[in-house]
Amino acid sequence: MLAPFLLLFLCFSVVPMVFGVLESLKGTTKNPKGGFSTYSSVFHDFRFISAIKHTFTYILISVPLMTLVVLALALAFDAYRSSWHKYVRLAYLLPGCYVGAAGLLVWYIASEPLIGPFRTFLNAIGIHSQSEIFKPNSLAVIFAFMVVISNAGGWIVVQFGGLQEVSEEVIEAAKIDGCNNLQLATKIKLPLIRKNVVYMVVLVIAGSIQLFAEPFILNSALYRGLSDNWSINQLSYTLAFQEGDFSSASAISILLLLGSLSAALFLIFKTKFFETGLE
Repeated sequence: MLAPFLLLFLCFSVVPMVFGVLESLKGTTKNPKGGFSTYSSVFHDFRFISAIKHTFTYILISVPLMTLVVLALALAFDAYRSSWHKYVRLAYLLPGCYVGAAGLLVWYIASEPLIGPFRTFLNAIGIHSQSEIFKPNSLAVIFAFMVVISNAGGWIVVQFGGLQEVSEEVIEAAKIDGCNNLQLATKIKLPLIRKNVVYMVVLVIAGSIQLFAEPFILNSALYRGLSDNWSINQLSYTLAFQEGDFSSASAISILLLLGSLSAALFLIFKTKFFETGLE
């Protein structure tokens, strides 16, 4: 049963990683020597530090926000069970249908202070043009909210499924001991779905590090130059397909992989993710 996964993992994960490492060590016109000096040239690229700062700021906003929103709604959803839950679960999944270009266009139209559906509210707080919203200092927050609203629904359904596995006997015993809904959520349910939460955080961090579509589309289609090489992945794209420097682009890809892997391993071992014994 493990063989199909191992075959796909080898073909679409291990082999590309090996090719990426080999490509990153090749020489280019900017760095004829190649080797590990490619990584040094990436670190000294004036765009790399700013891309690191932008991506890290985005991660600091999006990951905690995603975690809090998902857990709060999943726990509330579980606390008040009803026959209409299946329709709410479907509604949670709908925002995930418009991501990338479609999602950015929806946000662009919704935030239009002149014709958008929220123009009354935006005008009331003093916003009369989109240039007051889409500013360099606010992009991390905008992208974080876009991604959370688009992707939180799927994770809410996943966490709600985990909550369904919590024993009713445990819940009843906690209620008999005097637990209210807040105590049930924080003292009983959350510890029991801890591994589900860790799994979600690992994947959210990995996805956040690879941010590309939103800043790329905003820079290409809406505001030219506003988010040029804003994220690390975007800089990798520029190096590969606009400057022809595939070695540096591969080096950035390897650095992204190492960053994601380090964060994942830290959370896995810190939270004893693979521990199977009773605690």
